[in-house]
Amino acid sequence: MSKKPVLYILFLALLALTFKLLNTPFFFPVLLGCIITFIGYASRFKWKELIPGAIPVVILSSAQLMLSIPYPVHSRVIWIKEYSENHRVAVTENWKWIRIKEGENVEVGDVINEDGRILVKGSGISVALERLRYRLYRELEEAVDYPISAVAGACTLGIRFELPPSLKGYFSLSGLYHFLAISGLHIGIVMGALAGLLKLLRLPRPLTAASLIMLPLMPLTGLPPSALRAYLFIFLIALGVEEFRKITPLYLLGVVFLLTVLFGKFNLSAALSFAAVGGILLSIEGEGSRIEKSIKVAVAPMLFTLPIVLYVFGTVNVMSWLTTLLVGFIFTPFLVSVFLMEITLYRIETINRVVELLGQLFIKATQVSFHYTRWAIIHSEISLFLAGITYIACLVLYLWGRVRFILIPPALLLVYAIFNQTAITGKELHLKGWKLNSFRFISTEGQRYRDCKIYGTYVMPATRKLLFRNRLIDERLLRVGSKGLHKRGVH
Repeated sequence: MSKKPVLYILFLALLALTFKLLNTPFFFPVLLGCIITFIGYASRFKWKELIPGAIPVVILSSAQLMLSIPYPVHSRVIWIKEYSENHRVAVTENWKWIRIKEGENVEVGDVINEDGRILVKGSGISVALERLRYRLYRELEEAVDYPISAVAGACTLGIRFELPPSLKGYFSLSGLYHFLAISGLHIGIVMGALAGLLKLLRLPRPLTAASLIMLPLMPLTGLPPSALRAYLFIFLIALGVEEFRKITPLYLLGVVFLLTVLFGKFNLSAALSFAAVGGILLSIEGEGSRIEKSIKVAVAPMLFTLPIVLYVFGTVNVMSWLTTLLVGFIFTPFLVSVFLMEITLYRIETINRVVELLGQLFIKATQVSFHYTRWAIIHSEISLFLAGITYIACLVLYLWGRVRFILIPPALLLVYAIFNQTAITGKELHLKGWKLNSFRFISTEGQRYRDCKIYGTYVMPATRKLLFRNRLIDERLLRVGSKGLHKRGVH
């Protein structure tokens, strides 16, 4: 298949995205990308061919804009933290943490008030699936020790509420946080393992069959947009490989991209997902030796998501491509074993113990990765203009037929970020313990501080390691020390 269908679907996707981001700061960069893609298509093919596809996209996108209703924010319970029998805290859709009134039988899917009392009991198929997922996680906790159970629940059930902030910090700063968010990697590993088993059993079309087997299990992931996109993309790849033999992955990715923009949520997760997969597929295309392409595929996810990561978070581990490859050898059997444990409903003790062993290795490998690559953690808060111009440069190289050099713009951005880091040095800060030890502070804002004295109402041991460039002081110890001196009469 020529580049023509790829450019066609890319133009339609960017056109739809332009409408979707109309009232956001991202409108102009996306509009520019859409115009450049149109010019690239018109310079090679007849621009009038775009009209039959563009008209329904414009009509549908315009209708969505005119008929869009602000999404109602409810106190609907999406998770329940169980600290003890009489201490339960509900996490709601609007990200409030509300302590449940003692005696109230609050469940996932219920709507509650600020006092933790039930206003409306949840009902329907979606609520039933959410509660099934909740029960599966609680059974997982009984079968596997914490925090391995929390990691397993994040990787397969899409539940990250139970992960300790320090552990999330290790994953984030070692560049391995994507292992905790269900994506194409997770779907691909499980589907690949199923397809391999079906192939050993000599069943026809193992990839397509594995995709169909996975379909009824998808709701148990919580159906995050990343999982749905990944499933659809891999399913189309499987159909193409086994039914038609000749496929263009970039075209299929463009189709999923367009469908996501038109009928789904295009959020940060979607942008990162499409950027990573697009980078991998573009690295395979064009000239170059097998070794060159292998290296490009390894670094492409990090480089192609770099503009978004630096603009939104500011923090990145430059060696994340290497830690992903190395820790991936442990993550793959861990994920497959967790999947086997869950489909056997935790009844086979041998599988449970294998999950615990691999889970321990997985967590330890992440902590070791952080220890040996912490020197590669940079914090550089770039502008939207710089992030946007990087992607525009990649688009121009693709349209110009210079796919071999498509990683150069994000690589130059990486060099810029390394030599233009956002740093605050020599300051003294006084923070509440909850903020200092929070995942967000540890993995983003906190990384801008260097050689600072940071006082906290309490400091967790892991926080000291993760904010290793600073001196952290626990104010509780200062109070204890001053009381001891006062008792001994020292003034």
